Amino acid sequence: MGNDRASAVVVFAPVQRDAATLGRLIEDDAMQVHCCADAQAFYAALGDTPLFAVMTEEAMARCSLDDLSGILRTQPSWSDMPLLVLADAEPRRIDSNRFVHLSEIGNVTLLTRPVARLALLMALRSARRARLLQFAVRDQLRELAAHADVLEATVAERTRELQAEVAERRRVEQNLAEARRLESLGQLTGGIAHDFNNILQVVTGSETLLRLLLGADPDPKMLRALQSIRRAADQGASLTQQLLAYARRQPLANIVLDLRKHLHTVSEMILHMLGADVQVRLQITPSLWPVLIDPSQLDAALLNIAGNARDAMPQEGRLVLAARNRVLPDAALPEAGQLAGEFVEVCVTDNGHGMSAETAQNAFEPFFTTKPFGKGTGLGLSQVYGFAIQSKGLAFIRREDTGTTVGILLPRCASAPQAETDRKRLPAREVEGMRVLCVEDDPDVAEVTAMMLQSLGADVTLADSADAAVRLDLTHIDVVLSDVMMPGELDGIGLARWLAAQHPRLPVVLTSGYVLDPERLQGLKVQFVRKPCAIGALADTLVKAVKQAAKA
Repeated sequence: MGNDRASAVVVFAPVQRDAATLGRLIEDDAMQVHCCADAQAFYAALGDTPLFAVMTEEAMARCSLDDLSGILRTQPSWSDMPLLVLADAEPRRIDSNRFVHLSEIGNVTLLTRPVARLALLMALRSARRARLLQFAVRDQLRELAAHADVLEATVAERTRELQAEVAERRRVEQNLAEARRLESLGQLTGGIAHDFNNILQVVTGSETLLRLLLGADPDPKMLRALQSIRRAADQGASLTQQLLAYARRQPLANIVLDLRKHLHTVSEMILHMLGADVQVRLQITPSLWPVLIDPSQLDAALLNIAGNARDAMPQEGRLVLAARNRVLPDAALPEAGQLAGEFVEVCVTDNGHGMSAETAQNAFEPFFTTKPFGKGTGLGLSQVYGFAIQSKGLAFIRREDTGTTVGILLPRCASAPQAETDRKRLPAREVEGMRVLCVEDDPDVAEVTAMMLQSLGADVTLADSADAAVRLDLTHIDVVLSDVMMPGELDGIGLARWLAAQHPRLPVVLTSGYVLDPERLQGLKVQFVRKPCAIGALADTLVKAVKQAAKA
């Protein structure tokens, strides 16, 4: 028998005539019949969830009430199988106690014989109707269970999605908070570096002027003092450059660079810096894409990373300088974050003692260092970070099983690489007779700069702001030398734009140690010299600007 609505009516009537009569009556009413020969067959048929059951009093006598009760008690929650019992009308032949007990544990209907055919037929139909309703409830419960499973699976899937969304949002919020914190640190360090560069400009300029005043045969003690001043000024200038690189507030001298060729040159510098105890290996993809970067800043970044690697390998070790092309996003490089597109990955990997998770998390912050006091500035990796971000890329740190990897991602440039030119000094005598407008708001810097240029024979006119410069008669000026960060309606970049419109043939040289928005320099045909600048570099830049303007 099946367990569906077409299940048969189970009949247990030991008297053959009763079984035949009941079978014909049930079949005539379009119901299937399953007649049982004994109690065990009847028990088994009841366990198969029949349509309903019909038994006679003689069958009751052959059944164990406990067994029958046990079967009825094990029905599913939706089931209350009708049981029709045919008994004789004579009271003495009816065991009323058995029937009363049976009715307490099952859906029992007692019919006394003889029973009219119509009455029996109505009882059979009523039992079928009740049972079909139970089957409908069973099917509905199954559908509800299926829907519940689907709903539970949907809820579980949505819960996982929400958890992933919450985790992603939390990660983005943490990255945003970290970016804001680093940006605030960058603005702070950039402002400090700007003021410090002005001080250094006065120091280096004064040191240069003192050398000129001492003549060709200076006192050795005086010369040693001046050399100490120059070393200290150079160290200070190096520190401010690292601060400004982190702050991303310095203009980059970008060129389209053939990294494969350039990295071979850098590897030689790294090899000399690390010494013979550290092996340096190159792993560079042959068809490496070109990138648009400042080569000097890349050199400084890689040397800073190599310096940290050297400290992690005090005895001996191995350093690998690798470069490969990357199409992002790339599952193999989760550190790339939200970057997308074509990039070149430059990595430096050492096999030193590595970094802790906390150190790696804070390593890019300015002034963060794990070195003993006086052994490090904490600005090396911050320069790496600033250079990568300002180059529209990313810097990352990966903790290896042994050692550390510091990587830089740089966007691919579609243009062909440019040849790196040597910056040869132009003769300083070409500055002699040059008429220079020096625009500088710091009086000490203006005075020193003017004295340096005058020592080379230049004719210097001073203006303390860009607003004051635009009011001057510029017809007799050969070149404008202007600071960038100045108070007033116009700063140095604004002055350069005004000059490009009003005096397009007048060359402009901008000088600063700090540029708030380096992107504003794009499109301007100006020369740039970083503060603090030596007298030779300043003279070279002025002459170069004048010559380029003459060719235009």
